[in-house]
Amino acid sequence: MKSSRDKLVSVVIPTRNEEDALDKLLKSLSRQTYKNYEVIVVDGGSTDGTIDVAKKHGAKVVKEYGMYRSPANARNIGVEKAKGDIIAVFDCDSEVNEIFLEEGVKAFSSEKIIGVRCSYILAEDTIIEKILASKIAAHGKMIHGTAFTKKGLIKRMGGWDASLGYGEDRDLAQHITDYDDRHNKQLIKNAPKAVVKSHLPHTIGELISQQRWYGRTISHYLKKGKSLKEYLPLLRVFYILIAAAILMTLFQAAFWLPVLVISAPFILLSLYRTIIALARGKIFGLGIFVIDVIMGLSFDYGLIESLFRKERGRD
Repeated sequence: MKSSRDKLVSVVIPTRNEEDALDKLLKSLSRQTYKNYEVIVVDGGSTDGTIDVAKKHGAKVVKEYGMYRSPANARNIGVEKAKGDIIAVFDCDSEVNEIFLEEGVKAFSSEKIIGVRCSYILAEDTIIEKILASKIAAHGKMIHGTAFTKKGLIKRMGGWDASLGYGEDRDLAQHITDYDDRHNKQLIKNAPKAVVKSHLPHTIGELISQQRWYGRTISHYLKKGKSLKEYLPLLRVFYILIAAAILMTLFQAAFWLPVLVISAPFILLSLYRTIIALARGKIFGLGIFVIDVIMGLSFDYGLIESLFRKERGRD
């Protein structure tokens, strides 16, 4: 069996017009104490300096291809090109600590280990990130999929579903967890000292684009026979009714009652999240309601778009 230091890690990064974020991620990878790794950047048609940044840091650049153009499709391409037996997949909006790869590889103490989980922290560099982090804090503990996975297992699971935009990482993570549960061998280990700093949308524009993408692509995810709780995001459609009711109220005061009835559950939910966030010391939780409305309406817009276009790729 190979020693830990002999194991090649293939880092796969899907990109599209993310030169600044990619530069930060690749700089954090260049500081790794573990040196036996390769970086594969799968680019979905960048028109900025993303490819130049990747090449500057010595990454292998592969152009995305296939029927579906999505982060999931790009990850599958990266895995196909990978030479390592251990795969670590990152979105560009991430950075890692110096011992990330070392701790992750160390956790593969046996050939039977199929995956390794790491620790996540949220970046709070902008006001929008601070509000979103406050909202997540109100939900409690963050849930993430496996950070390191054996290449053979990814291929056995069929990789990421390239038709998915919303929930593609959750979908594969669930397949891997189910595999572990079926074998009841605790084949997924934890590496708490391996830390990923994950960035959220920095601006209102980025948040709107993200939620539109989720709205346009969630139908593919739900068609896979998900549990009832997976349909909860569709409740955001009520934000359209809220907006319509508010507009009607502007022209006719008599509409205040339906506005109150329609809006009350969502206002109360946002208020609850705000209270929890503030109780946990997140002062920017005061902006949760505004963010909820922006996310809801953007998601709804994406849903409407999905009725008139067949999603094959990102904007």
